[in-house]
Amino acid sequence: VATPLAAQAGDVAVTGFTDIIYTQTNESADVPNGDNTAEKKFSADAEVDFIVSPVDGVTARVDIDFDLAGNGGNNLSGADSGRIEQAFFAWNINEGPLTLIGGVFNNPMGQDAEDAPDINFTSHSSTYNILDNQTALDGNNVTGVALSAGAGMFTGTVAFLNDLQQVAEENSLAIVLTAMPMPDMEFEFGYVTQDNDDPLLGGAGNVWDLNGQWDKIAGSGAQVGFDYLGTDEVLDGAYNVWAGFEFGNGFVVRGRYQESASDLNGVGDSTATTLYGAWKARSNLLIALEYTAGDSDSVAAFDAVTGIMDGDLVTVEFIATLP
Repeated sequence: VATPLAAQAGDVAVTGFTDIIYTQTNESADVPNGDNTAEKKFSADAEVDFIVSPVDGVTARVDIDFDLAGNGGNNLSGADSGRIEQAFFAWNINEGPLTLIGGVFNNPMGQDAEDAPDINFTSHSSTYNILDNQTALDGNNVTGVALSAGAGMFTGTVAFLNDLQQVAEENSLAIVLTAMPMPDMEFEFGYVTQDNDDPLLGGAGNVWDLNGQWDKIAGSGAQVGFDYLGTDEVLDGAYNVWAGFEFGNGFVVRGRYQESASDLNGVGDSTATTLYGAWKARSNLLIALEYTAGDSDSVAAFDAVTGIMDGDLVTVEFIATLP
């Protein structure tokens, strides 16, 4: 018997994107007396999203990620891949201010989105990378149910989740509060619990995040933002501040400074400065050049958590979006 959603085939929208990155320089991958296998290489990732428009107040969505093995991308499995990023329903209860979400969905905490077309730089911020590290699923994603409601300038979300690191017989609770005091200005506070607070087992304990962004300042193309993240263990804190300007005709430049401070004995802090320029060559094609100068006094394992590597990184990115 066909379900009501399946019966509405005409209401299924297919969207997505391809993300092609050419790495010219990656000094963190230098090998003494050996070859740097990360430089002068292309990587390719893609996503296809299936969205069923509301049927009886319920939207269903499935996002599938793809990347190619052995091409310098994120796939280390040795085989081409297709993975679920999101698979959830969203029920607008009685067409009112309450929405119930259930399934696998992007972590509602933090400033950076997950998908390449939705972030302000080619590279994710260290605060995003830390959140990603604390969630056991591929990407910065969580599993559970969330109830969201909005009133005026405020929106609140409460979520009951599988433990972030899938600890047996444990759950995580999350709360996210968002305020938009004026158009193009947004502030967000998020807090999530988790059972694992043992750094030796990769746990940082409970996590909180405060971020804000102001676009089109005074009606211009200027924009600024910040993101600060704290944890019970491992980190003294991590933050980034950034600013940019949209010139029109598809051109934009941005700069970002970030720092992650370790709370572990013998592990130093990490900083990075990023310069980014992009041109929207066509309505569905973005071309971006990014340069990052990283300075890390920590160990490789900590660098993998923050995403801040020692040395220069230069990339050229092409993002093509589906309609």
